[in-house]
Amino acid sequence: MENLELEYHQNISNVYDLLRVVFFNQWKENTIWEIKNKSKLLNQKLQKSSFVKSLEVLETSDLDEVRWEYNRLFIGPKKPLATPFESVYRSQKQLMMREFTFEVREFYAQVGLEVEKKDQFPDDFIGLEFQYLFYVSQLVVELIKAKKIEEAKELILVREEFLYKHPKQWFPNFCDDISNNSEKQIWKNLAEFILNILKIEEEFFIILLKK
Repeated sequence: MENLELEYHQNISNVYDLLRVVFFNQWKENTIWEIKNKSKLLNQKLQKSSFVKSLEVLETSDLDEVRWEYNRLFIGPKKPLATPFESVYRSQKQLMMREFTFEVREFYAQVGLEVEKKDQFPDDFIGLEFQYLFYVSQLVVELIKAKKIEEAKELILVREEFLYKHPKQWFPNFCDDISNNSEKQIWKNLAEFILNILKIEEEFFIILLKK
């Protein structure tokens, strides 16, 4: 339990910050700068990832096609090809607002987070799950800086529990759907990036438990 390197937690916080914005951003000329700027905060290894490289070369002239593909994959108007809600992947009838929605809501409440449109917009939207992971990771950074190591350890284990019970149970299938259905390489690269982050976190927790 001594593996509390500040650098790791700051970087993973930046990763989750980037990913939450990916799913909240409108991917328009006046908003894409936010995604690009956040990608520049990642460590050197992650800045070499295919997804970040795709962002670097993304031209404003390409945004209409990228946004169209975003809508086709995640929103509609037809049935989304990669629905960004946990309940759709994990409930027997592939419906929204199932028990998983309320399970993640409990995690959010533990750190004082609440969805703005409670009971109207599902808490298990992927952007909100990334937002929770970002918030918890940033709290860990602040606690380590304040030398509150035991509190930081507790939150790190909460993050591990959340990752195991939720993202790890549906992100792989979600990413497979992106890879299998996207016609734009940037979204395939995003799927690969998300899976890589899950792997990085898994390896971190394995090392942590050995301490």
